[in-house]
Amino acid sequence: MKKKHRLAAVIGLSLSASLALSSCAGASGTASSSSSTQGKTLTIWYMQDSLTPASIAAINKIFETQTGAKVTVETQQWNNINTKLTTALATNNPPDIVEIGNTDVPLFAATGALADITSSKKSLSGGQTWLTGLEGPATVNGKLYAAPLYGGTREMIYNKTIWAAAGITTPPTTYAEMTADLDKIKAANPASDFSAAYISGTNWYSGISFLYDAGGAIAKQSGGTWKAQFATPGSQKGLQQFTSFQNAYSANGSQTAPLATPNPIDVFATGKAATVMLPGGNIASIEAANPALKGQIGSFVIPSLNHPGRNMPSFLGGSDLGIAAKSTNQALALKYLKLLTSDTIQIDQITKVNGAIPISTQLVNKVLPGIPANLKAFYDGAKNTISTPATAGWATIESDQTILGVFSQVAAGTKSAKDAASSMDAHLNTALNASN
Repeated sequence: MKKKHRLAAVIGLSLSASLALSSCAGASGTASSSSSTQGKTLTIWYMQDSLTPASIAAINKIFETQTGAKVTVETQQWNNINTKLTTALATNNPPDIVEIGNTDVPLFAATGALADITSSKKSLSGGQTWLTGLEGPATVNGKLYAAPLYGGTREMIYNKTIWAAAGITTPPTTYAEMTADLDKIKAANPASDFSAAYISGTNWYSGISFLYDAGGAIAKQSGGTWKAQFATPGSQKGLQQFTSFQNAYSANGSQTAPLATPNPIDVFATGKAATVMLPGGNIASIEAANPALKGQIGSFVIPSLNHPGRNMPSFLGGSDLGIAAKSTNQALALKYLKLLTSDTIQIDQITKVNGAIPISTQLVNKVLPGIPANLKAFYDGAKNTISTPATAGWATIESDQTILGVFSQVAAGTKSAKDAASSMDAHLNTALNASN
């Protein structure tokens, strides 16, 4: 997914001091290089701020020691990256490996720009269960076109001081507890511009958690055709439940507010919200905006409304790595993907150094004991994630931002859930099947 919508958790957040984890098998720096790879050069496109330069250097050093090959890294900007990738992957001398926002993988798979790595999935995953939000978009028509690199979720971030002032000292574990707590906070802070929980009506990342929790979906594929689901009973229920929550706890005017205007980080940092639903990396951004909040910020996974004892599913942002279909170094590139998906790199580099969520439920469980308390919710939430439709047409939906409108229209009351769904489903059915 594009950087402006992805987790900021990977930027400047280091957990190495708090994670006392031992490395696992899978990425030894002492393996002897193969004569078939000795002297070859692998070109990789990483996205800016995705992994730290030191982390990339450490990974490449291991790979070069293992294979005898050299790695050339070209760092790319997120702005207009899809256009640049389309051009580069169509040439006869493309980068061998490219980092792609997870929801954009189908766009390049559909054009034949990425190599089919389905036969290598078992060796890449090591028998582990990859996070749905990363594997789902990379699997197009049953074939795997990219391997997950890292992920990150959106959960509830709360101001401990404001919550405590309302008599609440522990985070909720059920939906009923959460709304009861927010009711107390709302009563204690009656200002019209205050939000017990700030979530704009356009925040579809939050909205789809309610949608899927109620048994709905954005779309489902059957027989090679995508069918939109906003008009289904489950999605209708989810739309209405999202609207009820948003209307009850977010300030007036937020129903139609753009995703980043006002910036939820600023709303929270200035004390205008007791709670926000944001990526975990935003905790550091909030503390930078208001240092007085350092140590006063907690988080919790959103409890399910429709399935007591469970959590709501979360949208998972992140990146995948694909091998160019026209690469002349595909076997070598596959070795690099195996290194990046190994336990050692996922724990030592992706989580400890970069602060991102590793790619499987097994690895999430392994790192959880060492994660700081105020970040644990984001790792817990990663075990139950949502996958956007794995079709090139999804790029159209993200680009034209119609997905924002379907939630805000209902939240603002400008359209009924039924009418908003009807318009959205018609557009989805066309866009998602455009490449069929």
